[in-house]
Amino acid sequence: VGETVQIYNPTYLMKPRPGTKFMKRNVEKILHNLLEEKLKEVKYNAEEMADTCKELCSDIQREVKRMGYERYKLVTQVVITEARGQGQRIASRCLWDPEEDNYAQASFRNSTLVCAAIVFACYWE
Repeated sequence: VGETVQIYNPTYLMKPRPGTKFMKRNVEKILHNLLEEKLKEVKYNAEEMADTCKELCSDIQREVKRMGYERYKLVTQVVITEARGQGQRIASRCLWDPEEDNYAQASFRNSTLVCAAIVFACYWE
């Protein structure tokens, strides 16, 4: 009783509005700054790294959302490994629209850890 129901009409937007397209270069600046800020003094500890990855993912998502990319679904992945001279390869595959979808990546290294962060942005029609 007394509840208001909002009805939304379809927008039929097949492409991002001008000024709202995902800009890889701008997001990579955010990633570099966040990784530097959050990890420069961190020492690798296997028990703490899962929580650190989750916190970084949340921080990255929040900052990228503030950039105003409308109708993009964001997928964020952060991997932190101990720096012991080993190599690291990260691969991913997905179906997307190369005109509208994109990704940004950044990495960080200090004396004890190596971090790779990736943000995938898929336009939601």
